[in-house]
Amino acid sequence: MPKRLPGSSSDRRSTSTPAPFFPLVTSVPSEDFKIDDGQFAQLEEAGDVKLSDHQRTNLITLGNFWIDDLRLRRTARPKHFSECFDKMITAFTHAEEACRLNEKVGSLERHILHWAMEVPVKDANAFPITLAALELQLKTVRETVVALKSSLPLDPGRQRPFDDERRIIFLADIFEAAGGNPTAYLSEHSETGSMADTAFRRFAHRLYAMLAADDKRDPGGLDKALRLALNTRRLQRRASSQS
Repeated sequence: MPKRLPGSSSDRRSTSTPAPFFPLVTSVPSEDFKIDDGQFAQLEEAGDVKLSDHQRTNLITLGNFWIDDLRLRRTARPKHFSECFDKMITAFTHAEEACRLNEKVGSLERHILHWAMEVPVKDANAFPITLAALELQLKTVRETVVALKSSLPLDPGRQRPFDDERRIIFLADIFEAAGGNPTAYLSEHSETGSMADTAFRRFAHRLYAMLAADDKRDPGGLDKALRLALNTRRLQRRASSQS
């Protein structure tokens, strides 16, 4: 099952939520997602299905990809990059100022500079030249950081989308292959609220609860995502059958 490809946009004035920065650098989980026999039994009971070994493997694979998606939402945003760049710019600016020992006549800094040139310390006689070269390097790096900061996309502050439609569709495919009927729909008479308590809904919620991630949908949000994803799945199948 392919991972989502990175997106890009040249329009910095866009008010859409900025995509994660690629290549991605993030912490590595201590272990891959796993489902033990007891958990598989819970899933089968919730969905009233029987999972084959192949379908169990597909569920574990799906879980790993889904967790990766959820962790991706938590990666650094433009505002975090900007804050880091600001700290770098400030540090480089102060370092450049520290290199200017010869700037003011009669100053302590100039006194230190001329004294250092006469001390029998290796390379001390080239201290002024070394400081000048370092200041130039710092200036170059600082200007690069300023340019990098200006290239960041705007960040309106909205949450990133979960982008889990394809994961739910794949889950529905697995559920159907195991003998289930993937449905999720609204029901005014349901004891669970606005959603009918279908086998697929129970199955999906059970699996979602197993995903080890900090930033997940709440139950109501997952219900809505199930309905929308299954609708997309139906439309895709209808279009495929007519082509």
